This record gives sequence, C-alpha cells and structure tokens, in this order.
Amino acid sequence: MQKNCVSKFWHFARLSSMCLIISIGSSQTIANELNLPLLTTNSDNSQVIKEILEFVAVEHYQKREINNDFASDVYQQYLDIIDPQRMFLSLQDIQDYDYLSTALDEQLLAGDLEALTALFNVKQKRQWQATNFKLQWLRNEQNSFDFERQESLAIYADQLPRQTDYSQLEDLWRRQLKNQFIYGLIEDETEAQIRSRIVKRYEVQLKRLLQVNERDLFDAIANSLTMVTDPHSSYLSPRQVEDFNIDMSLSLEGIGAVLQRDNDYTKVVRVVAGGPADKAGELKAADYIVGVAQENSEFVDVVGWRLDDVVNLIRGPKDSQVSLQIIPEGDLKKRPKTIQIIRNKVKLEDQAATQDIVTLETEMGPQKIGIITLPNFYFDHAAYSNGEEDFRSTTRDVYNLVTELKSAQVDGIIIDLRNNGGGSLVEANQLTGLFIRQGPTVQVRYNNGYIQKYQDRNPFYVYDGPMAVLVNRVSASASEIFAGAMQDYQRALIVGGQTYGKGTVQTLTDLSQGQIKYTQAKFYRISGASTQHQGVIPDVTLPMLIDHDHVGESNLDYALPWDQVAALEYPRYFNLPQIVPYLQQQQAQRGDMDPDLLYAIKVKDYRDQEEDILSLDLAQRKTEWAAKKQWYLQAINNLREQSGQDTITDIDEHEFNYENAEDDPYIQATAEVLVDWLRLSQ
Repeated sequence: MQKNCVSKFWHFARLSSMCLIISIGSSQTIANELNLPLLTTNSDNSQVIKEILEFVAVEHYQKREINNDFASDVYQQYLDIIDPQRMFLSLQDIQDYDYLSTALDEQLLAGDLEALTALFNVKQKRQWQATNFKLQWLRNEQNSFDFERQESLAIYADQLPRQTDYSQLEDLWRRQLKNQFIYGLIEDETEAQIRSRIVKRYEVQLKRLLQVNERDLFDAIANSLTMVTDPHSSYLSPRQVEDFNIDMSLSLEGIGAVLQRDNDYTKVVRVVAGGPADKAGELKAADYIVGVAQENSEFVDVVGWRLDDVVNLIRGPKDSQVSLQIIPEGDLKKRPKTIQIIRNKVKLEDQAATQDIVTLETEMGPQKIGIITLPNFYFDHAAYSNGEEDFRSTTRDVYNLVTELKSAQVDGIIIDLRNNGGGSLVEANQLTGLFIRQGPTVQVRYNNGYIQKYQDRNPFYVYDGPMAVLVNRVSASASEIFAGAMQDYQRALIVGGQTYGKGTVQTLTDLSQGQIKYTQAKFYRISGASTQHQGVIPDVTLPMLIDHDHVGESNLDYALPWDQVAALEYPRYFNLPQIVPYLQQQQAQRGDMDPDLLYAIKVKDYRDQEEDILSLDLAQRKTEWAAKKQWYLQAINNLREQSGQDTITDIDEHEFNYENAEDDPYIQATAEVLVDWLRLSQ
C-alpha cells in the first residue's frame, strides 16, 4: 500500500463520513418519495469483498497491489458498471464521491461498502427520474420534436462526456427520445405507433427498476473489483452459481450462442458451431440483441436488462421458435434486423469435424485439396467416463478424416478453424501431435511463475504433407494454441485474419458466498511468445468482414498484455519464412481480382470513414440512411454480378453462408495459396 494512503485516508475521513450521512439521508428520502427500495449491504457482503481482494492481490496471475491506483480503477469501473451509458449520473452527482479515487482501497480492506451503496442509490434515483421523464413526455400528446433542429447524439458511451448537472441530463434524455422517434419514422411507423411502442418499453423498465435488489448492488461492487484485473475474471453470486450448474437439457433449450453484457446491450461473443443459431446462419459475433419474441407474441425490448434475464427469455421448449431483433455487429448506425431461430440442444455430432475436397485446375494438372472443418476442440467426457471405446474427440475424428483424405490422394490439407472459439487444451495438444513427429506443443505459465510444458511424446504422425490453417478474428484459445504451434514448427501456413488473442486460463473457486472466476495462467507458444492480446498473425492475410474494432481481446478493458517467456527447442519442418513473401505476392495479385475479397476490403474502408455521431435532423438522417443502404446494395450487386449471380433489390436477400467448400471464397483462396506452395516444391 502506498505510504501516503494513510494520511490521505484520515484527511478524507471526516469529509467522507459527512458525505455518507448526506447521501444516505437523501437515499432514504429517495426511497420514500419515489417508492424505490433503499438498498443496503451486510457483513456477509463485506466478508466476500475481503476474500475477493485476497484473490486480486495474491492468487490472480497479474497480482494487483491494493493501493491508490487500484482504488481509482475500481471507482471508475464501478461507475461504468452502474451507469455504462453515462446517462444517469452527472458530474454534480458524483462529485461527493470522487474522494473514493484515493480512499476506496482502505474502505474495501475494511469491508466498508457504505459509500458505494449510497452512490448506487443515487443512480437508482436518477434512473427512475430518467424513465419517468420520458414517460411523462410520451404520455403528453401535445409534446412533439423539432426534427429540423440541428443537434446530434454520440453513439458510443466512451465518446459521451458525463453531463455536468441535472439540466444537461434532461437534455440528453430528450435527445435519446428524439433519436428513438427518428428510428421509427425511418421504418415508416407513425408517431402514434412510435409513442405507444416506446411507452411500453419504459413501463417495463420502470417495473424492472423496482425489482433491482441487494444482489444487483453487490454484484456491481464485487465485479468492479474483479474486472480491473482482467476482463475474464468475475464474481458469481450464489444464484448465478446455481444457474451455472443446472442442467437445462431436460426441459429448456437455447440458440447456441455465447452472450455477454456490453453497456446496456446484450452482445453476441460467438455463435456455437453446430448450434441452432449457427444453422440459421443470421446471428453473428458482435451483434446486439435488443428484442426477443416468443412464437406468435410481441417483441419484448431487452435493452438495459440483466444478462441472465435475457438468457432466460431466449431459452424455451425444444423445437419452438424464438425471434430476435438484432443490431448487426453492434453498429448502432445500422437498422435493427429481425431473425428467427428454432431452439434446440447443441449436440456433439453437430460440432464434430467434417471433411471435404476441392479440386483446382492448374498447369500441373488437377490439384486436390482436402479441407477439415473443425468448429470446436471437443472431447466426449460422458462416453469416456462410461467406458465406451468409440468415444468422440477432436483428435480421433481428425485422425480418421485425414486418413480418408490420404486415401483420396489429396495434394494438401486445410484445417479450417474459422469461428472456432477453443475448447479442450488436451485436444489442442494431441491434435498438434498428429502433424509432428514429437516435441513441445504449448507452455502454460501459472501465477506462481511455474511453467508447465505440454509435449507430444509419440513419434507417430498421420500426415506430413503441405498444410494450411485457416483462421479469423473469432478463432480463439485452443485454436490459437494449435495454429501457433503449426506456425512455430513451420509445419503449416497460417492463412486468414488475425486471431482473437485469448491467451489466459481461468479457474473457479468457492467463496463464503458464491464463487470467483479468476485468471491463474497464460498460454505461451513454443517460440516463447504469448497468444494473449495479439493472437496469431497469419503468414498470408485475407481481408475479413468481421470488424476488428469490435471483436477481439485487444478491444477489452484491462486485457492482460502480450509478453514472452524463454523459447523451447523444437525442429522446423519446412523453410516457410523463405517462401512466404512470394505467397503473399501471389495472393495479393489474385485478391485484386477476387470479388468476395474486394467486397470485404470495400466494407472495411467504408466503415473506417463513418462518423460515430448520429444527426437528429430527420431529413439529414433519412438521407444518410438511404445513402448507406444504396452503398451496401450497390457493393453487393457488384459482387453478385462478378460472381455470375442476379442482382437484388434488398440487401437481406444476399447470403454470405456458403453451403459447400467450392463456393467458399476463403477456402478457395487458401487452396490457391497451398497450390502456390506445391508449385514451388516441384
């Protein structure tokens, strides 16, 4: 702890106690006036906070000293958790609590949560006032907006300065309401329809506000401590632990998507391969879910909902339909889109590896390239535990598929790891062993400094010919371990986009109440480089439609940095660095003529030049939206014309899901890269 902490603490002690008296007193008044419950914490909560601090300071991989810097980070993180859109708390509201930037460490160590509790109650008051302000405006049919007035609204919270006082908050609420009317008018709703729809939204939000309880308060406090260590550490309340352990397969099924809270929105982290959402083909990583509807029912607006409540709404009986309103890629400049998904269980066989073959006609004759698509690193623990000899696993399945491809006399093999979010570390280790004679595969450094080296000790290998590994921004964790090992051994070319950069290991530990998930280790490649933060950089890059500005570890607050440990000794199989410049040059020339890859480049350039400010002038906004729609429609039609397809009049008519490998431009491009390698080998 910093030496000046004690003196600063006593300097603020009298001030903070005065602030607490004022805040708690005003919170009691708030509860009486607004009929909001006055939330409190208890001694059990204080004990859990002390236990979390122990993990933060001693057990976490990147141990944090509980000092002024920690206090400042926790205070700012707490504000971001309770008011992520910066739409409830003004600078005037929080000025009495800014002393926590230097005093919060002592308060937390003492288990004193009163100031944070009082601040939460102030936020509750402001949220009630914001919702009520909007409802009163909407219910007065004499109120209307000047849609020619030149004003704007920032899209993202981190671009939105905190408002100075209550009058500025009201102006922000007014502009937010106006923006919702503009969305509706662009969608050809009448003002009466918009008014009715939004009233229902805020009536629901008001009811939910009254349901906020001590558990929500404590979750916010506890997670403000864990999230400043790294984005994958979190506190799980007893109820969350119970939900986590319940087997939902008996009655309820989902859509097969990993979700997280992103400010007031529910964000898709990744779509589970082989699941219902993946099969439907419309839900993508980074999409925001803003509405949920059961079959033959109206949409429920879920903006601002707790994540577990959104998940419960999405779940339902097997084979039933759920409709989702999504904002593609979380881009609030885009119009919401409605999709339908049939609920079902994600089955192991739907996630299993598959194989295909594409044939390229070349001056060397037909070149057959085998493709193994691997959606996940899986292992059937249940079948293995039951003693079944033919249990499914990644390594077993890939071994069989490679054997089939060898029988078909393929000239090269592509391992397709796009959208593979990881899975079993053991399987990543064993899969690497199928393609090398023997040697190290990955290093794991623990919080005590110990480095565990995973090895393939079996000299047997199934295939020693030319290989490529195809990756994208959603390839993560075990995918990055395998791709990194193949690159370090110079065993395979890595093609595609930079991977996610998730190179940390988490574990769950019981607390006196609930559990803590914390990061205890990091992955390192055999070359010594971490996969954390920067992921795996391809040898040959292909332009991707996934927006790197919204997906990936580097976009997360407090993500652990990239670093390295000592490299291990290992052989190199091919001198790939010598030929990579040639392969890059050849692919660049082909890419200039590939309509799908050119489309991806155009979309990225278009996104980069867009502003993150919404005009609240209706005519200007309509013009901007029409221009944007026309741009995308023209770009897609150019792509379709060059691909020999008919043009369309609605961009939703175009599908980017490819039913077979021969139609997939990224498989084709990777196969061409492999053929370039084969050409050089002759």
